[in-house]
This record gives sequence, structure tokens and C-alpha cells, in this order.
Amino acid sequence: MTTTVAKPLIDWATIGHIFLVSAVIAVGLVLLFSIGIISLSQTRRAGAGVLVRSVNTVVVALAAAGMLSALVWGFHFIITKK
Repeated sequence: MTTTVAKPLIDWATIGHIFLVSAVIAVGLVLLFSIGIISLSQTRRAGAGVLVRSVNTVVVALAAAGMLSALVWGFHFIITKK
């Protein structure tokens, strides 16, 4: 006589993977936001040179683009989920 074992209701490996990916993305977005805010405050600092302001403006733009791309990727992943 063979005994069949039912498939578990919860796939713990998948939940762990989702947790790991979510944690990495959350920490990355917080870092991007922090870097953007710090660079933005440096661009508005009195006495900063033109080169410093230019570099910080580029850093702000890259941080904003990174956050926006993560948002678009998240929406795309949710909408096109298979």
C-alpha cells in the first residue's frame, strides 16, 4: 500500500525569495532617495562651485531616474505577471 503525501499549501522557498528581493529593492530605493536628497541639498548650498553643482545635479537626476525605473519595473511586473 502506498501513501500519498499532499502538496504543502505554502511554498516557503518562494516566499523566502520574494522576501529577499523585496528587502534588497527597498534598501536600494532608500539609498537612492537618500543620495538624491543629499545631492540636492549640496546643489543649493551657498558658495558651491559650478562643477560641484553640476555633478550634484547629475547625481540627483540619476537617483530620480533609478527610483522611477524601479517604479515602472514594479508596475510592469505586476501587470504582466504570468
